[in-house]
This record gives sequence, C-alpha cells and structure tokens, in this order.
Amino acid sequence: MNKSDWFLFFAICFLFGIVFGEYYLEEEWWKGFFVFLMWIFVVRVFVLMFGVKWLKVMMFGILFVGLGFCRFVYSFEGGEGHVRNFEGWYEFEGCVVEESDIRVDKVKYVVEVERLRLDEKWVEVGGRVLVNGSKYPVYDYGDCLRVSGTLQEPEAIEDFAYDKYLSRYSIYSVVYRASVEKISDGKGGVLYGSIFTLKRIFEGRLNKVFTEPYGGFMAGLILGSRKGISEDLMDSFNMTGLTHIIAVSGYNVALVVVVISGIFSFFTRKIRVVLSIFFIFLFVILVGASASVVRAGIMGGISLVALYFGRQYFVFIGLFATAFFMNMWNPKILVYDVGFQLSFLATFGIVLFSESLGNYLKKVPKILGIREALQLTLSAQITVIPIIILNFERFSIISPIANLFVLPFIPFAMMFGFVAVFFGKIFGFFGYLILEIIIFFVKIFASLEFASIEMKWTWGIGAVYYFLLAKFCISKFCLSSPSSE
Repeated sequence: MNKSDWFLFFAICFLFGIVFGEYYLEEEWWKGFFVFLMWIFVVRVFVLMFGVKWLKVMMFGILFVGLGFCRFVYSFEGGEGHVRNFEGWYEFEGCVVEESDIRVDKVKYVVEVERLRLDEKWVEVGGRVLVNGSKYPVYDYGDCLRVSGTLQEPEAIEDFAYDKYLSRYSIYSVVYRASVEKISDGKGGVLYGSIFTLKRIFEGRLNKVFTEPYGGFMAGLILGSRKGISEDLMDSFNMTGLTHIIAVSGYNVALVVVVISGIFSFFTRKIRVVLSIFFIFLFVILVGASASVVRAGIMGGISLVALYFGRQYFVFIGLFATAFFMNMWNPKILVYDVGFQLSFLATFGIVLFSESLGNYLKKVPKILGIREALQLTLSAQITVIPIIILNFERFSIISPIANLFVLPFIPFAMMFGFVAVFFGKIFGFFGYLILEIIIFFVKIFASLEFASIEMKWTWGIGAVYYFLLAKFCISKFCLSSPSSE
C-alpha cells in the first residue's frame, strides 16, 4: 500500500468511527454491530487487495475508528455557561452570525448569544440560538440584537430529526416567536458581510430581470437559493427527481474555475490556480456553504492544488479526503446532513459506475448530451436510492427520463441568467425562454400518475442494500488499487 492507499483506509475508518459514535449515543447497539461487520469487511478487502498483514491493518484501523468515534462523541457543546441549559422565557443579547433567512411570514436569525438576563442581572452566556422574528424589520449579518422569547430545545418534526439537523450547525436552542430589537451593528466580519451584501444585490438584479416564478428559479440554479421558488414548483421537482438542478454542486464550482481562468488568462498557471481557489472560497460562502457545496468546493480545491504542484489527481481519493476533512471539522455532517449524504454518494456512484454504464448506453445518441445525462443520472441513483427512500419515503421512477429532457438546458439557463444580471433584459429574454422550456418539461413529467411512488424502507433494508452493493463493487473493481480508479 502506498501513501494514498493508507490515507484512503484511514479516512474510511475515521468515517466508520463517526457512525459508531452516533449509534453509541443513541444506544442502537444492533445497528452498531452491523456497521462493525461492514468495517471488518472493508478491512478484509484492503488486506486482500494490497497483501498487507491483518494485524497491521487492524491496529491502524482501530486507531482511526477510535479517532472518529471520539471526535463525534465530544463534538456536542454544553457546560454551565451554555445557552442550551436555559429553558423558558428569557431576554438575551447577541449578534447575527449567519445570513438572515427571509421566509414568507418570518425571518430566521442565527444569534451567537453573549449575555442573558437572569434574576434581574445580566450573566455571560455562550452558544447559538435560532430565532424566529417578524417579517419586518429585517436585520442583517453582524447586527447585535436584544431578543425576548421562550427558549426551548428543538424537537423532531414528524419523521424529520429537526433537533439533529440544527445540532449540525451547533444550534441546540430555538425561539419560535421572538420579540427582536436592534442594539448595535457592524460586528460581523468584513469579508462575510461584503459577500452577503453582494448576494442580496445579485438576487435583487435577478428579480428585476426575471418575474416570478422565473426569478426564484434562476436564483436556485445560480446560487442554490430555494426561498423564491414556489411550493407548487418544488413539489414538481420532487416528483420528478430534479431537485438536484437547484442544488449548487461540482458543476457550479467547475464553472467558477473556467470563468476565473478565462478572465485571468494572462497570468501564469500557478497564479490562476491560486486565484481560482480564492474565488471558489468566496463562491462557497456566497451560496450559503451547505455541505454539498463545501464538498464540491474542497474537491475542486484539491484538484487545483494537485495541478499547482504538478501531481495527478484521483477523484476517488479526493472524494474521501474531502469527507475526512469536512467531518474532522464538523463530524455531525456525516450522520445528520442528508444533503451531504446525497452529494457524497452521488459522486461516489458516478466515479464507480459511470464508465461501466457508458458501455451499455452506446446506442443512446450523444446529441445535446443525452447519453451523458442518462449515464450520470443512472450511476448516481444506484448509490442514493436508499437515502432518498429512507428520508423522503418517495422514489421518482420518471427521474432518468426527466433528466434527459431537462439537464441539457441547465448550462444555457445559468449562462443567460448570469449575463442578464449585468447586461439586462435582452439576455434575460433568452434565459426566460429556456426556463419556460424547463418548467414545461417538469410539469409534464410531474403530471404523470407513475412519476413517483411512495415507498418505506427500514434501516435494515438500506444497510443490506449497501452491503450487497459493496460486495458487487469489490468483485467488479478490486482488481486494481483504489488509487488508480
């Protein structure tokens, strides 16, 4: 095993350790035992593929599983001075540390608490609170607020683990109905504040060029923002398995690299690489830094670093390296962020199956990227099916066909939408036509009775699916080292 192979093994073991940590805290021992069997299977695969000794692999594997376990278990904030220890009606002060989330009937703020009024005295308190304030006025990132309301621990909403989802952002307390008063401003970082301001200006320009529902749709394509997309249109995306087109991913990051490389083509390659990495960072912050965007940004950054040093870049290694670094920073991403799970597994499926599926799709025409769209859609769906069904209890049968009709138009819609922001409604007209075509196809496919079916899978069915898929992958692809994939 070379260094890349060892790193891949360490990263996989670290991720297994995080999963062990989750089931340990939830006391779901039978799930932990199944995951343990999966880990033993992975160890056996590495032993057979690389001819290393069992003892050596087990020793290093246990070390990194333990690291992942400890990183997850000790990632939950608390202590005497944490706001999560207070429940009931309180008045507290703090500053907005994330972009304000403007909804139809309210505004959501993530407030970093600084002090809290307790028995007529102000005491220093730390931690984040999700505050639901009234629609007007709207406060911005960096504004410091005095909030009055009932602090409570978030709870699961039906089948959605809302409490775990918020803990992924280090939020353990919420105020659902708050009275909010601004006490000062300007305490946010200059870089973040400038980026959020730029985003508001960009979205404002989009809304001037494109009327609804096209403005919200275009903002979703370019910035990954779903706030302006109507509920009816979102339901159609869900029915047809097309929500991924309004989730910023690797394509958007690649587009940033292409644009920056073109603008600064007069610089040397290394300078263009550094500039591209910097603008990827800005873009990730601009679109909200969701887990799927961060994954795409880190993978893009790793590939650029490899280019900078003249090294070969392996997507498979890059994918697991990205998962390792993201979860070393925040281990809740792996188990609590469905967006990350779907993004990681979709990329994993494309890396493993895209080329093989291409051999079976040779008769599909290449015109307008039809073959490539079908190839990518099918290879991604192989690995994400259990996650989709377990979380959404729905599976889109029509998704591969819908993607064939819609995906070829997406790059053109994004291009005209971006240009229209700077050059006005002439380019916006072409963007409007393309969006109209996309929405037409989405509505047509969503109207079909068999567009999607409701399905319920237990955790065990999903685990067996992935185990059988892993066995198939190993038998088919383990003839060469993972680093050569």
